[in-house]
Amino acid sequence: MNDCFTDDEFCQYLIGILANVFPDLSIEGGADEPFYQAAKYNAKAVIYFRDNYPRSLLHELSHYCLAGDRRRMLDDFGYWYSPCGRSEEEQNKFEMVEARPQGLEKVMCEILKIKFSASIDDFSGRPPSDAFLQGLEMAYQEMQINPPPTALKVLNGLKNHCTQ
Repeated sequence: MNDCFTDDEFCQYLIGILANVFPDLSIEGGADEPFYQAAKYNAKAVIYFRDNYPRSLLHELSHYCLAGDRRRMLDDFGYWYSPCGRSEEEQNKFEMVEARPQGLEKVMCEILKIKFSASIDDFSGRPPSDAFLQGLEMAYQEMQINPPPTALKVLNGLKNHCTQ
């Protein structure tokens, strides 16, 4: 599907679909770093994704879908983030919390017919751990069969627009 669009156009296409799915959520590209800004003072919540990368948009959307109502009230869903250069222990923690969102992201990529590759957000040269890859695969299977309600809304919204 993405072969017909530039990345900018494809991101705008996705934002249009998602505006129908989540009218109380704003999604904006062009950020140096991804960030979720919780709704405050009658303003919509905002997902900021990196530059114009469709995969960044889908990844941040996956976090939104899995965060739950309580975490969606917190900036960046209340998660910590350690930049690249993590210790092995920090990287293992990172991989533990990233497997499930990336499993959902993989399903979205399939619907949209764009290439998925696992991301460990680490440039040390270490490969992804077997535990991470297994967790991602289990999450991918879960999201295909029994996704949580918010994830299901997104998956159905993408399927409805992408099969027309």
